[in-house]
Amino acid sequence: AKEDDDMAGGYTGRILRVNVTDSTSAKEPLDPAMARDYIGGRGFVQKILFDEVPVGADPLGPDNKVVCAPGPLSGVFMPASGKIQFGALSPATGIMGDANMGGHFSAEVKYAGYDAIIIEGMSDRPCVVVVDDDEVSVIDGSKYWGKGSSEAELMIKKDLGEDFQVAVIGPAGENLVVFACIGHDYGRQAGRCGIGAVLGSKKVKAIAVRGTKSLPLADSEAVWRKGQEMFETCFSKPGFKEWTPQGTPGVTPWVNEIGAFPTKNFWTTHFEGHEEIGGEALLERIWLTDKGCFCCPTPCGKYSHTRVGMKDAFVEGPEYETVALIGGNCMLGTIEEVAYGNYLCDELGLDTISGGNVVAFALECAERGIITTEQVGMELRWGDMESF
Repeated sequence: AKEDDDMAGGYTGRILRVNVTDSTSAKEPLDPAMARDYIGGRGFVQKILFDEVPVGADPLGPDNKVVCAPGPLSGVFMPASGKIQFGALSPATGIMGDANMGGHFSAEVKYAGYDAIIIEGMSDRPCVVVVDDDEVSVIDGSKYWGKGSSEAELMIKKDLGEDFQVAVIGPAGENLVVFACIGHDYGRQAGRCGIGAVLGSKKVKAIAVRGTKSLPLADSEAVWRKGQEMFETCFSKPGFKEWTPQGTPGVTPWVNEIGAFPTKNFWTTHFEGHEEIGGEALLERIWLTDKGCFCCPTPCGKYSHTRVGMKDAFVEGPEYETVALIGGNCMLGTIEEVAYGNYLCDELGLDTISGGNVVAFALECAERGIITTEQVGMELRWGDMESF
């Protein structure tokens, strides 16, 4: 009876396993002891990988698995309940790696009735894993292969239904770039550790989930009261109102002032032109509207329109990390250029942190003559959008 009570409080009690080699799936019971000891999210990811992926497995080979796991509060009316964790053996490091993502995917997985989804095996053709409550299928994904992340997400929603939540890779994941990310909701990413490349190695273009189930809460009225209390506490905190308008780029002046802003491949940590790429510039020149994740009291996402030369783009962002690593670190001097770099990375399915670092490294190599114009096909220059 005690174990039944444990499973009723926020857990669906099921794990979904999908093998893309033969397009089979299985629904397995969640061990109550695992729920107590590992809670969910990163804990579930690490536990499953540790138990199931053999030592020395090739991160881009058939033995690796991708685990995505929400937590016991995912989908619940409480602040900060919108995150989901993706994990696998990282192709960038060879050891366990994970990345978390906001948006609405986490809640949808719970509404479909699962505490984790495990993707295993390797498909011989591009595919999409479709989870529609209890109905699970692996469909042909050839028409989406090669498309940018946002373009593919839009296509999948048009084909399956707008109420599906989609996690998708871009061409970088398809081509096994070791810092390829997973995109969702036209601008949210599970960015770190190259989990997108692991999906790419399995030929999985996307995971699409639709759920209509209720959450098994031990006391829904108490959860509602506690959620109200938590939201009110958030709203009354000093500095709360100041956080939302600029989002994470609002910290740019402070980080620059204390000498911690990545600049010119970390040659220095102070960027003279930081005012042109920070939160105020974003609001004044490219911002269109705010965008929030599931049940978040601070919609810090900045949906923006940027124009660089003859090129237009719509993008969620840039976030501070992108401002720092694509802006200061590559010395791009305008918020328009940083946002366009953000858009390029999003569509390709590249983590903007590692992406900015790699480009900055290449720019320094070019400056030192280690990379030549002949090798690249053009001259690489700091602060130049075309070089980026």
